[in-house]
Amino acid sequence: MESELVVSGAIVDSWVESGLTSSRGSRLVLQVAPRGRPKDLVIVEAEPSLVPDRFWLEDLSENLCHGSPVQAVGRRSFNGYVDATQLELIR
Repeated sequence: MESELVVSGAIVDSWVESGLTSSRGSRLVLQVAPRGRPKDLVIVEAEPSLVPDRFWLEDLSENLCHGSPVQAVGRRSFNGYVDATQLELIR
């Protein structure tokens, strides 16, 4: 069983992808520069429901949160991204 990963750093880019199929809804995608390793970008995918409120989601989809601190907890997915189960966003 794969252990949980914690990614802490700053948001470099963010967007919301519409569901490609009816079984998979929209996904929030964050490009994160990890603290201490800013050149090693990590892609974090998350359910939009993990975002604290709709204003955060709007700002993330419009790229208004670049540089904001983030902490994501999740597992590495088959494509190498982090599939987040928890998000902590700070303005």
